[in-house]
Amino acid sequence: MSVSRLALAGVVIAAACFSEHSATTAPDLSALCNVAPGPGVGGSTLIAIRSFSFQASDVRVKAGTSVTWVNCEPPGTPSHTTHSNQDIWQSPLLAPGETFTRTFDTPGVFPYHCDPHPFMTASVTVE
Repeated sequence: MSVSRLALAGVVIAAACFSEHSATTAPDLSALCNVAPGPGVGGSTLIAIRSFSFQASDVRVKAGTSVTWVNCEPPGTPSHTTHSNQDIWQSPLLAPGETFTRTFDTPGVFPYHCDPHPFMTASVTVE
């Protein structure tokens, strides 16, 4: 995993590409956090973390798709993680404004949770 800065121009992510596993910090994700979750931004499917939940809670993607979790909580809110129930991946703690990206190459259903807040659950289905 690597940590780097992410710049936004409107809702376009200014980055060369997302690595298989990466965590990035953005100075201001307000534009990105106003985008509905789904495909299209930076070539990644987006899942917003807001109000202590993953939005959307169940995402369906094709094999080879990257999924990016964006912590859209307001500053001062406790950090969150995205952690596979099968221990396939685990993000670092994501403070408000941070992101984590993972590429899903293998078909299957991948439930996950937030370590500090285990009531936060969701899944990624890869076809």
